[in-house]
Amino acid sequence: MTPAIIIPAFNPPDTFDQLIQSIRNEISIPIIIVDDGSQPAVKIDPAFIYVTLLRNNINKGKGFSLMKGIHYALENGYTHGITLDADLQHDPACIPEFLSIDENISIVCGKRDLKGSMPCHRRLSNIITSKIVSFICHTKLYDSQCGYRRYNLQDVCRERYFEQGFQFETEILIKLLNNKLKIFHINIPTIYAGESSSMRNIYDTLKFIRLIIRTLGELCF
Repeated sequence: MTPAIIIPAFNPPDTFDQLIQSIRNEISIPIIIVDDGSQPAVKIDPAFIYVTLLRNNINKGKGFSLMKGIHYALENGYTHGITLDADLQHDPACIPEFLSIDENISIVCGKRDLKGSMPCHRRLSNIITSKIVSFICHTKLYDSQCGYRRYNLQDVCRERYFEQGFQFETEILIKLLNNKLKIFHINIPTIYAGESSSMRNIYDTLKFIRLIIRTLGELCF
């Protein structure tokens, strides 16, 4: 396994350097950051080594940025990518456990305690979407909205994706699991401290519904 860490970042909080330092405290593997049109642009402390910064000139969405990082990693010889959000909701201390899982597993997905500090609307949305995606994929999913994952990059890049926002992470699950590829879940901390989010509840719910309708249509035909 040749892993890299992939972080999409859109207007990340002031704690972003703290996140990079926390990752470096755990492990020295390369980090690929995709600045998704942030204003001001993301800057990386030169003291951080093995960090690559990619940029989108305008905001293109989390899914677009993830795929940009995934393609870059694959093209540069990496076999697996660990994806983290930029807001310190994903504890870097879990990275070694993600790396310890059999490299032949296509997706290693973080599993948060939905009864923990997660806001009520996020908890309800996650429970509903996880049940819907589990039904479609015939696979038990515990936390379909968790972005803390390890991907087999070859498996991800074999598929064609339509979603460029937050729904992209659900689309990956649907595409790979319906191709009978394997998923493994590991427990991770539930971390919320009133951070702002780029998610727009009604709009993103409608986009999720569109994704499910399109998926059902593909499965029927």
